[in-house]
Amino acid sequence: MVKYLISTVAGSLAWAALMSPALAADMPVKAPPVAAPSWSGFYAGVSIGARWGENDWQTSDVAPGLGVGIFVPTAGTGGAMDSVAARFGGYLGYNAQISTSWVAGAEGNFGWADASKRANPAPGITGLYFGAPANELPTASVKETWDGNLRGRLGYLVTPATLVYGTGGVAWQRFELNATCTSVPGSYCTGASYNETHASTRIGWTVGGGVEQMIAGHWVVRADYSYAAFSTFTQTFFTANGLVFDDRFTAHVKARTHTATVGIAYRF
Repeated sequence: MVKYLISTVAGSLAWAALMSPALAADMPVKAPPVAAPSWSGFYAGVSIGARWGENDWQTSDVAPGLGVGIFVPTAGTGGAMDSVAARFGGYLGYNAQISTSWVAGAEGNFGWADASKRANPAPGITGLYFGAPANELPTASVKETWDGNLRGRLGYLVTPATLVYGTGGVAWQRFELNATCTSVPGSYCTGASYNETHASTRIGWTVGGGVEQMIAGHWVVRADYSYAAFSTFTQTFFTANGLVFDDRFTAHVKARTHTATVGIAYRF
């Protein structure tokens, strides 16, 4: 009996040894895990969208040389000079993936939009001069052209290829203020006719956010929104003409912008 058991066990082990390679070949092979894409590195892209300008124009010191009370406003001292235009831009930045879920980085953004708004008459100019209304009042406009910003970014990976982010930083906006006035009998401009434009690059702050999605290869598409507020642009228009006439007034323009774009970037 002992010899029979030993013979049976030995035969079973030999059979198992012969069948193991064949059984292993028939078993399914588990694929190696796919590495999650990395967000770290430089990128550059282009964008298209729109920029909305909220410009609050306030007028002060109307004909100050004529004395206090000579001008009495009858339609308020200011008004809105809002505008909207298509915006085309580009951006360059760097991301550092600091964990499996978080990405930090910095980005520079530049854009152009030809946005303008004209008011006739200029806000805050309508009123009584020496107790009577003027026939011809100055017109005014606000124009916004290029803008730029430098923003820090912090994002959360909803999936390995989808990033939701917030941004904040410093912003710049180019503004042009214009005022025109025709000198005719009974008009506001008693000394001369004018057409003046003054330009300034205002600095401010910006906050915003967006979402990015990796697509084929090194490409990333995005939707981005930012809000920016800028320092007040103060400008005096026209001149004092001798001892009798004073055509001056001062504009104070407080500006904010809303920018919404879509873009596509290449990761290096």
